[in-house]
Amino acid sequence: MRNTRVFSEAGLVIGEIIALEKARAHYLKNVLRLKPGAVFFLFNGRDAIDYEARLIIEGKQLTAEILAARPLVTESALTSEIIQGLGRADHMDWTIQKTTELGVNRISIFNAARTQSPLKSAQLEKKLAHWQGVAISACEQCGRAIVPQIEFHAGLEPALAAAAGYCKLILDFEGEPLASGLQLSPSSVSILLGPEGGLTDAEIGLTRKTEFQPVSLGPRVLRMETAATAALAIVQSSLGNI
Repeated sequence: MRNTRVFSEAGLVIGEIIALEKARAHYLKNVLRLKPGAVFFLFNGRDAIDYEARLIIEGKQLTAEILAARPLVTESALTSEIIQGLGRADHMDWTIQKTTELGVNRISIFNAARTQSPLKSAQLEKKLAHWQGVAISACEQCGRAIVPQIEFHAGLEPALAAAAGYCKLILDFEGEPLASGLQLSPSSVSILLGPEGGLTDAEIGLTRKTEFQPVSLGPRVLRMETAATAALAIVQSSLGNI
């Protein structure tokens, strides 16, 4: 039986009673229709721990009593990062959702030359909050308790400078098969790809001045969100756990 899991920014301490955020309270009461005393799990997005909780309903007020804590083993042994040129809103949501399910630790998003609607600084806070919500929902569903870190960069150059992986790969039709870049079994991997129109020659040239190795997923042209998910799945299958 699948456990009900919800995210909470509150401090989670065994024995304490916490108020549930409005959106989570609505989900538990009106979507799942849980009754008073129902047991579910909370996680804070920072620790690999699920906290068993008991639902308390008093009128319109929903709170939760923290009963116990249990360590989780849902995080991958591989540290992985997706560096993604900003694409369409629905494609970005899909990418964040699926790579979170696959165990990504960090998602770096940047305005690429072929980004159709570059993200402006005035929109950044709202967009980051939305992307974080997508990742949190994916964690609730898939059993992860540590929410991936999501960052935004104004262009490719700062995104390259911030790349954290020991093994750095760029998806490129001219590259060697992806598996060839994993032969040394690195403990951390960064995977770079462009938006729907791909990276320009100038952007690809910029990556060649760094440690990024061109690798290919094969002869077929994959959508942006499919490419990110497929690449991470291959890397996780080879080096992590899937």
